[in-house]
Amino acid sequence: MKKVIGRKPDWPGRLFFTVLLLSGVSLSLRADNPDSEGSRVHWMRLDEALAKNEKEPRPIIIDFYTDWCGWCKKMMKTTYANENLSGYINNYFYPVKFNAEGKDTVEFLGKKYLPVSDKPRIPHELAVHLLNNKLVYPTTLFLNGYNREKNQFALNMIAGGYLEESKLEPLLIFSLENAFRNSTYEDWQQNYQEAFFDTSLDRKLDSLKWLSPVEAFSRRQDTTRMKIVFIHTSWCNSCKVMMRTSFISPLVFPYLKAHFDLVDFDADTKDTISYKGKIYPGGTVSGQPFHPLIHELCKKGPMIPGIVIMDKYDNIADMIPFYLPPDLLNRVLVYYGDGINKTRSWQEYSAGFK
Repeated sequence: MKKVIGRKPDWPGRLFFTVLLLSGVSLSLRADNPDSEGSRVHWMRLDEALAKNEKEPRPIIIDFYTDWCGWCKKMMKTTYANENLSGYINNYFYPVKFNAEGKDTVEFLGKKYLPVSDKPRIPHELAVHLLNNKLVYPTTLFLNGYNREKNQFALNMIAGGYLEESKLEPLLIFSLENAFRNSTYEDWQQNYQEAFFDTSLDRKLDSLKWLSPVEAFSRRQDTTRMKIVFIHTSWCNSCKVMMRTSFISPLVFPYLKAHFDLVDFDADTKDTISYKGKIYPGGTVSGQPFHPLIHELCKKGPMIPGIVIMDKYDNIADMIPFYLPPDLLNRVLVYYGDGINKTRSWQEYSAGFK
């Protein structure tokens, strides 16, 4: 499956809607001409990125470099020179270049960090702090999900060393599409590789019997089976990873097939859908993104990808947002499929898992 970073969604969605398009052609996220180092990324200062994040939250990507680092310069001339990748970073991230041996006083999350010495090749306090004293250059730091009360980022992920385009892309998707909320990067990376490069998955996918929302909700209500409604879009990468790995995992598939009907709900569908006696016309309403039924199913706001769990009468039992790796999806299915949710809280149930 060919993978190319593509166009920006044509509506100003919330952060967790903003995703990559994986397709064979990509034209609209081209970056500007390269700078003196060859990079097409619009680098900014750390204080500038943090200020912008206060007004409009986005993931922050920090490139730690030194003046003497050859691989740092190579990454600027190669990875960050890629038009699609750098254009994507410019649109969806606040990219920062930080001299790890700089001599400026820098403030980060309310604390000031100073240069340790005026001498050359001495690491800055902030570099030591953010890189956990693992001073490898270049190193890329990914930040997302700032929590004002805790004064920290939910995602604080370090990738040390030179990153070619194929290594950087899954890191960007993991950071931007909130896959980090429910998964480790190691699990995500493995499933990402399988989803986009393992063609043998196509046969397994054929064994899943997906219903459209029109089919699923126009049927006479079943008295035995629950439903899993998978909400996704065609331009969501973590949706593709979840579809092509989580649902067909040997850990998930047997239980899923035995207990649930599967509903494939493309949030951009134009179909008119009847749900519990009410008609939901296709298209968007009042300028809101996605099909109107999506907003009914996701009371706290649509989050892509997501699953809606329904009982045998099509009543909503729960809505779980973001990418779910196979092990977590299996736990969720058993929790509701076996009726454990009726007697135990999720916290009590999940306490038994490592």
